[in-house]
Amino acid sequence: MGQLLSGPKHGYEIKKNIQEALGEEFEINNNLLYPALRRFLEMGAISKEVVKSEGKPARHVYLLTDTGEEIFHDMIRDFPSKLAANQSEFLVRVALFDRLEPDMRREILQKRQEVLQEKLKFYRRIENTHAQNPFVVEVIRFQKAQVEHELAWIEDLKQKMT
Repeated sequence: MGQLLSGPKHGYEIKKNIQEALGEEFEINNNLLYPALRRFLEMGAISKEVVKSEGKPARHVYLLTDTGEEIFHDMIRDFPSKLAANQSEFLVRVALFDRLEPDMRREILQKRQEVLQEKLKFYRRIENTHAQNPFVVEVIRFQKAQVEHELAWIEDLKQKMT
């Protein structure tokens, strides 16, 4: 739905824009995209217009409704700890920060920060318990470094928002 905030788009365009904005790690296949679009249609969040072109298959162009805009904002604002633990959910929200008010941005960053701090505590706690296997220790250190890097990035985002 976030892709439709800037105007009507057809399915392939939605898919392409998401991947360009979030990277190839966020690959969206048709088996995910089109059922989601159908659900949004059934909810009244989007509408669909069939555009016919001579010599080409008809294109289905999707438009966000007023109801859809409300649903979208509610979905983005809903960020419980379980979602905050999911990196994809977090990164999608950060990519949509231009659509959120500053207080909501700070709340999202704070929730993700709390989840990451718990992960860091966990890695620090178990790091020494696996001393007999140097490769397990390397994996734990790598994961710990990733969490530390993301925490630093979040602090940087907070600074940029002030």
